Amino acid sequence: MKKLMIAATVTAMSMIAVVTPTLGTTAHAASAATKQSVINAGMKYMGTPYENGSSRSNTSTFDCSDFVRQAFLDATGVKLPADSRSQATYVKNRSGTTTKWSNLKPGDLMFFMSYKGTSKSAYAGINKSTQRITHVGIYLGNGKVLHTYSKESGGVTISSIAGKHWEYRFVFGGSAI
Repeated sequence: MKKLMIAATVTAMSMIAVVTPTLGTTAHAASAATKQSVINAGMKYMGTPYENGSSRSNTSTFDCSDFVRQAFLDATGVKLPADSRSQATYVKNRSGTTTKWSNLKPGDLMFFMSYKGTSKSAYAGINKSTQRITHVGIYLGNGKVLHTYSKESGGVTISSIAGKHWEYRFVFGGSAI
């Protein structure tokens, strides 16, 4: 009986090893398609007004984490945690992360520390790994982030990252899918 179980286990493991490359490629393509769906879902909220601590039960206003959560819910049915720090923990526990925003893929989440000014020097000497996460957005690719951060910004908007305070405030990013 034991010999039969061992043979079945080896056979099953062999089958998995043969199938894995195909599944990996398919999973990557599905992940990219799902991330694009998240971007598309987020884009439909362009201009939706910003409200700090917005209600999680409607889409008339958003804060940053509510916006990201709603885009994921619309696109995937997955309910991400309600605040940016918890979303950051979710991403860290789910996937590899990067501290270089240029390594992100479209649809990845970007996490930022508190605003300290517009110049690079305002962030000099700060150990980002010890900073509290205060903002989240969806990376669009091509150096752009889809997010919402203030009433003055016009609500859900697209911002450039490079050479802006978004680049200096970036702590890490990664996939929530």
